[in-house]
Amino acid sequence: MHIIGIVGPVASGKGVVTEYLIKKFGYTSFSLSSIVHDELKKRGIIEFDRTTLQNIGDELRKKEGDGTLAKRAVQKFNAKNVKLENKRIVIEGIRNPGEVHYLRTLPGFFLIAVDALQEVRYQRVLTRGKKWDPKDWESFKKIDSRDSNDIGLKNGQHVRACMALANVCIENNSDLLSLKKEIQKKLSMLS
Repeated sequence: MHIIGIVGPVASGKGVVTEYLIKKFGYTSFSLSSIVHDELKKRGIIEFDRTTLQNIGDELRKKEGDGTLAKRAVQKFNAKNVKLENKRIVIEGIRNPGEVHYLRTLPGFFLIAVDALQEVRYQRVLTRGKKWDPKDWESFKKIDSRDSNDIGLKNGQHVRACMALANVCIENNSDLLSLKKEIQKKLSMLS
């Protein structure tokens, strides 16, 4: 069994790495953000931004424990009868060390950090155009800062602390071909 966790700041390329693992190696993926989106639906919230997403994630961790998003992801796999044994699973969007600590209790867990320069990530945010993404540089810096280290909030977003727990880090400041080569190189460490 291989369970790969993906952590990184906003627009670092987590989704691209996940898609590569799916297409090239047959991984099944799950985004921890989907847990937060499910919670928004449950509450009837249809208009939201990234701050709303951050607040809901923080609230769930405060109420249910820091590893709750990862625990809920595993519960969803179990509910769908996706047996974890002999599977290749990638869990994307880790934002709190509690999630890493929980996932480390599962056999075969490996954490990959994906990073890119802030200016590169901002341009990607503008290009991808998700409705909840910030639309200007100052707003981007604000959500990026909170995502990296939610100062004074243990249950908050602590992407940089999670990245420090990673088995390997992939720098994603270049093109797609370079990223794919870097992924291949880092995956060889799994063997």
